[in-house]
Amino acid sequence: MRPRFALTTTALTFAAAAFAAAAQASGGRPLVLVSIPPQAWLVERLAGDRVDVLELVPPGANPHGYDPTPRQLTAAAGAALWFTVGATMEQALQPRLQRMLPDLVVVPTADEAVGRPAAPPHQDDGHDHADEHEHDPHVWLDPGQAADAAARMANALGRFDPAGATYYAERLVVLQRELADLDRELAAALAPVRGGELLVVHPAFGWFAARYGLTQTAVEQGGLSPSPRHLAAILDRARARGVRTLFLQPQTSPDQARTVAEEAGLSVEILDPLARDYAANLRRIAAAVLAALAPASAP
Repeated sequence: MRPRFALTTTALTFAAAAFAAAAQASGGRPLVLVSIPPQAWLVERLAGDRVDVLELVPPGANPHGYDPTPRQLTAAAGAALWFTVGATMEQALQPRLQRMLPDLVVVPTADEAVGRPAAPPHQDDGHDHADEHEHDPHVWLDPGQAADAAARMANALGRFDPAGATYYAERLVVLQRELADLDRELAAALAPVRGGELLVVHPAFGWFAARYGLTQTAVEQGGLSPSPRHLAAILDRARARGVRTLFLQPQTSPDQARTVAEEAGLSVEILDPLARDYAANLRRIAAAVLAALAPASAP
């Protein structure tokens, strides 16, 4: 089901009325739904205390197959607006939410067509195994994309809450300036390792890598755990290219990858693409990547 965000005058008037009704029902602050924690950070930076925000995927959960609990769905009652991000679980959840909340308006914060190949081709047996149709939905790890998402959020909030439109627009200017500064900071920090390779289990960092001139190699195959042969080939090639670190995510449990990486002499580090404090988390990711890719010190 495609996200529904009608911009006709009649639909907009009705949706704004629903937003106002939700605000009245909740004691003055309407409820806005977001799919993942980093979106909550953006909304709160834009809206301050004008709205309440509910994350459908809580911190530490995997958004690819997460199913909100009945308690979470009950907490979502009364929401008039949902900012989506392209997570897998949204396609299954949207019909359920819109049956429960028939006036819910869904606002995509990334274009449906936006996507980046999750991993480059690999040739462990002489054949090209690129997953041509697999794309990386983690667009928020590119600060430029996050700034675009913030603009969509501010525009939608202003349409649903006309009394706060100027407030949202002013805060958007500040937020986009901060994101641009963050982008320049990360680009400068990662300049010494530009062209380096990120070896990851799950291909979640394609947008971050592309933004800062890095490449991403994933050991997963089409979202599935790799075969022992494939995993060994990936790790052997990585070692031959001087890669020293395998990055895992806290949302997954790649025990096989961890074991093989340690046997191959690769260190293992955790990167979280879903941490709630967006700016602080991108700085943590950049610091970990810099440490992993910087030339080894001479003995």
